[in-house]
Amino acid sequence: MIADSPISVRKVFYVLTILYLGMLAAVAPIYLEILWTLVIGAPLILLGFRDVFQKSQTVPRNFPIIGHLRYLLEEIRPELYQYFVESDTGGRPFNRLERSLVYQRSKNARDTVPFGTQQDVYEVGYEWVNHSLKPAHLDQTDLRVAV
Repeated sequence: MIADSPISVRKVFYVLTILYLGMLAAVAPIYLEILWTLVIGAPLILLGFRDVFQKSQTVPRNFPIIGHLRYLLEEIRPELYQYFVESDTGGRPFNRLERSLVYQRSKNARDTVPFGTQQDVYEVGYEWVNHSLKPAHLDQTDLRVAV
């Protein structure tokens, strides 16, 4: 269990399997309903023995049954990261705020957030347009911009 421990997870699997089957053999003649535990127990035991005797993958071989948890977590890693680790403004190529905006607009729902922003307006490089109480008159003769 612990990395330096002499007890391996394989040995724990063997002991738990023997204890489970022994308990089942002792209790089943008295209480037949306990055999329903075989619905879950038998496939897990078969999976564990398949893990122990297969040669292609080390993780399930050394950690029967629970080794599959690694592959499950590896499979759902992007979703876990997106929903629990990533901030609303940190995603790539589109952050959570931009995705939410697209989702809301596609549903014809309200896509604005009242009372300010979630952006860091003091961050270097943040761009904005200041409001003016008395705007300057714009000369309409030449509206071209030199690039």
